[in-house]
Amino acid sequence: MATDGKQQDSGDAIRQERPFRLFAVEQRVLAQNVDGKVIDIGAMEAKNGEYCARLDVDEIVTKPKRSAELALKALADDLTFDYLDGLFTSERDVKMSGRLQDYPNVEFELDETLPRDMGDRSPPHLF
Repeated sequence: MATDGKQQDSGDAIRQERPFRLFAVEQRVLAQNVDGKVIDIGAMEAKNGEYCARLDVDEIVTKPKRSAELALKALADDLTFDYLDGLFTSERDVKMSGRLQDYPNVEFELDETLPRDMGDRSPPHLF
């Protein structure tokens, strides 16, 4: 059940949807969070009219796709909130000239799981 962007699952966790955006900019994959921070997270390889996104860390790679947007969407499907949020805390901001919106991009949301006591302000159960 969703209420004000929050979803409660069967356990004690609250899920909060957080928006992100991925961009394909000059053979690189950039990520942007809701605060507007932009980081460089990987490569966008183009070969024979097909595009493949490859992260710089771990071994997350998309299968070849017909467009940069499809490769970004496939990459977004492989990301979790904790993983991407960790990249935002460890990577420096990218300085861009021009408008990011002019490059191929996808917008998506990831569920951030919050402990129950952080989501509804009620204290956790004490034994």
